[in-house]
Amino acid sequence: MITLARLDLPRLRPHARALATLTAWGAYVGAFADGASSPPPPRLEPASLDAPARITLPLADGARIYAVGAGVRHALVAAADGAGGAPARTQLLGFGLNRRGQLGAASTAPPAALVRSTVPGRVVQIACGREHSALLTRSPARGRRAAVMTCGANAHGQLGYATAEPFGDCWRPVAALDRLMLAGETAAKVQCGLDHTLVLTTRGRVFAMGWGADGQLGAGPGATGDAAGPVLVHGLPRPVVDIAASTDFALAVDAAGALYYWGNAEYGQAMTGARIDQVLAPIRARLAPAPVVAIAAAGTLALAVAGADRSLYVCGYGALGLGPERTATLEPLSIPALGAVSRIWATTDRCLALDAAGRLHSWGLANAAGRLGLASDPAHEGALPANVFAPQPLPIDPGDIDPDLVALGNDIALVAKNSAVD
Repeated sequence: MITLARLDLPRLRPHARALATLTAWGAYVGAFADGASSPPPPRLEPASLDAPARITLPLADGARIYAVGAGVRHALVAAADGAGGAPARTQLLGFGLNRRGQLGAASTAPPAALVRSTVPGRVVQIACGREHSALLTRSPARGRRAAVMTCGANAHGQLGYATAEPFGDCWRPVAALDRLMLAGETAAKVQCGLDHTLVLTTRGRVFAMGWGADGQLGAGPGATGDAAGPVLVHGLPRPVVDIAASTDFALAVDAAGALYYWGNAEYGQAMTGARIDQVLAPIRARLAPAPVVAIAAAGTLALAVAGADRSLYVCGYGALGLGPERTATLEPLSIPALGAVSRIWATTDRCLALDAAGRLHSWGLANAAGRLGLASDPAHEGALPANVFAPQPLPIDPGDIDPDLVALGNDIALVAKNSAVD
């Protein structure tokens, strides 16, 4: 759940130096694989990794990773000096596709090359869409008011500029959000769908901007137009404490732990028990276990952790996590193989779950470029599994995982951890 307190990350011990580690798999990350790895990480194609491996980015000595994000074939890592208080500026290292400036700077570098940019203050969170990216930042100059900054494609207004600019190739604050905030209110979480952006505030309100053709803006009955600036999601109970999006629908949880849904629902993922095309205003999902404590929105399925036993529930179509025999459901079903689940992530047609023991599990479709992190199986003549219909553990030490520093993109996944060394 997201609260204002969550914006303030734990500090390292006074005078301690940060040691940041980064594990990755999927497209482009092979270019940064740790050369000391033994044996070398497996490679499906140049610059890709089909299993999790340590990668090395040119971070300053003692730098701390503050946030990671991944979208459709692009990713970002935010890092700054980790020895004490909030940094004056944060460096962003991006790689992958950058056709519309979604890495925060104009560049013609190849996808496996780093693109650098900086923003004022501390980056608290990164979200990435198809060809746009968004940051949640805090800086002393703004006091307790966070800023949402965006870059990349803006054809549908997903950057919130309130203008017709087709793209933005540098980080710019969404100034219109400041004008919509109530007294004492600020942004608390940002999420990117493919071509739209959602912002949750500390007052429990949700704003949307960008593509709205499938109702993903939640603007209300009959509203399927785009929004070039932030608009309030229609009819959500207040306060909302969490939101999730990655493609063309969204999930939200209210303070009582109830789950809400809006956007594209053609795959039955709205948890209504029926197949409907679009949900233009938020509806309450039919999920009996309560409260809902974690959510994730893929492309054809929705996930929710609910109940005192923290079971993971799934609804929709595709690799549901229930095995190859069950690939569709209009009612939420539990994934018993995982037991209690603490965190979940999803995008397009792949999912990650963190179990109670701190182990990451992966499943999904179309394992091109090693996007599931499940490497070749010698029993199958070294072939990569094309589709994985049930959760499989990833070979990552739980000690290398910070749940707040996990990013799952369409083709890239990042897992980071900061440790203090004297």
